[in-house]
Amino acid sequence: MKIAIVSNINLDFLKRTIKNLDVYMPEGYGVWLQELINPYSNLYEFDPDIVFIILDGEQLFPKFDNIESEIEEYFSRFREILSKNLNKVLFISDLDIYTKKIYVNDGEKNEKFIELKWYEHLIKTTNDFSNMHIFNLKEMIENAGRDNFYSYKMWYLGGIKYSIGAENMIAKAIGLNIKAIQGNRKKCLVLDLDGTLWGGVLGEDGMEGIELSEFKEGARYKDFQKRLKELNDIGVILTVVSKNNEEDVMEVLEHHKHMVLKKDNFAIIKANWEPKAKNIREIADELNIGLDSIVFVDDNPIERELVKKELPEVEVPAFPKDTSKLADYAKDIYLKYFYMLKCTEEDVKKTQMYIQNAKRNILKKKIGALDNFLRELNTKIYVWKLRDVDVPRASQLTQKTNQFNLTTKRYTENDIRKFANSKEYDVFIGSVEDKFGDNGKVILLIIKKDKNKKMAEIDTFLMSCRVMGRYIEDQFIDYIENELRKDGIKIVKAFYYPTKKNKPVYNLFERLGYEVVEKGEDNSKVYARDLKKNISRKKFGEVIKS
Repeated sequence: MKIAIVSNINLDFLKRTIKNLDVYMPEGYGVWLQELINPYSNLYEFDPDIVFIILDGEQLFPKFDNIESEIEEYFSRFREILSKNLNKVLFISDLDIYTKKIYVNDGEKNEKFIELKWYEHLIKTTNDFSNMHIFNLKEMIENAGRDNFYSYKMWYLGGIKYSIGAENMIAKAIGLNIKAIQGNRKKCLVLDLDGTLWGGVLGEDGMEGIELSEFKEGARYKDFQKRLKELNDIGVILTVVSKNNEEDVMEVLEHHKHMVLKKDNFAIIKANWEPKAKNIREIADELNIGLDSIVFVDDNPIERELVKKELPEVEVPAFPKDTSKLADYAKDIYLKYFYMLKCTEEDVKKTQMYIQNAKRNILKKKIGALDNFLRELNTKIYVWKLRDVDVPRASQLTQKTNQFNLTTKRYTENDIRKFANSKEYDVFIGSVEDKFGDNGKVILLIIKKDKNKKMAEIDTFLMSCRVMGRYIEDQFIDYIENELRKDGIKIVKAFYYPTKKNKPVYNLFERLGYEVVEKGEDNSKVYARDLKKNISRKKFGEVIKS
């Protein structure tokens, strides 16, 4: 991946600090804006995937005249750059203005006004452009403290404004954001209860005796739960594995007045006396996710070691010895395993979606016959060509979908935008809803077309595991093939590249009527389909063009 870093101060240290990446930084002082607005600059010749714009507020606004118009002018430039470079991601920093100016106590501090106005424009711009994100420089400075972050000695000696510690923090933040762009995050947090979500042992202390309160000792656990609730709100799946009686646990979840996390915040609750590794395996099966998507948190070092030994794919972070640091621990878990740049609609609804899926499974067991169950669901499949607002979710699907994924190609948001803006490609996305609720955007297909040869190739075809086994893919492919016929396409090529996890779709294209024309030694397959031939496929729902 290629990245560029532009700034209005000297950040040359980042070239030394950031390793394993191709990094471009403009040469010369005060050229940052010219590099960004000139399409023929060295920056665009380098052609980075991501551009980090890290700005020092004091240098950006040395005077306090016409501030609002200056800020509007900067963001007008940024918007122009963003709209002309939809295949690039821009991170623009918020501002911290650290001056030694002397004010009377009640004097109007223009620096704070500038910081706020700049941040307001950042928020509006990131809402309008999916290829723009905020680089949270101000938060880093607040966490470190200005005296630790800035180095006036280095500024006067060598024109370097930040300390060595600040340099490392900036480099770490750049790495964290790149990781988020690449989509490398976990899905599920498995939580112990006793000594973890509350103090004490429920079976011994009873509901009234556990440590969980608004003040004093119990408040540390309540604050921990508040942070975990925030993780749940942005799409982290919470589950429970606890050696307790289930009815006792449910009583606490439903009736303890200081419980922040309630029953509905957990997709699955395993309160029993089985080994925790066994319960975690069952959670992975029931959620239809890989063990490598799970993080396990438990205060008991013996339980942590047992899970590490039995399930090496599961991440098992150490638990803080000082439980007053639990809230910070939750933030650390987020940054290390679940950090994300933007929250999609599917992320917000994720826990409810898994709970709805459990209701579907209950109905399935009750009805028995699969065809009758599928008819009972009253499924609706909405399909449309990708819009800019869909880009984050489309990228997320390519990064996270493993089982129903024919080629398992991982694409960043940049990659998706390139496909969507290309005349050679079409990108289709689909959502599924039924009598139990909306599953969200769960299907993605990327197809390359050659209208001259009247051929098309399916680059990516995937579907979330939440809707597998319902023949949704049959109706989706029917819709896509009809769209291709309208474009004059006669032959469709498709591919299957085997992985450890996509065996469920090994024969999918054969079932959909595609002919194997080539098979590799690794069991990869190339298919062809003549669209003049009609194929009868199963239909258990309604396809709606959206």
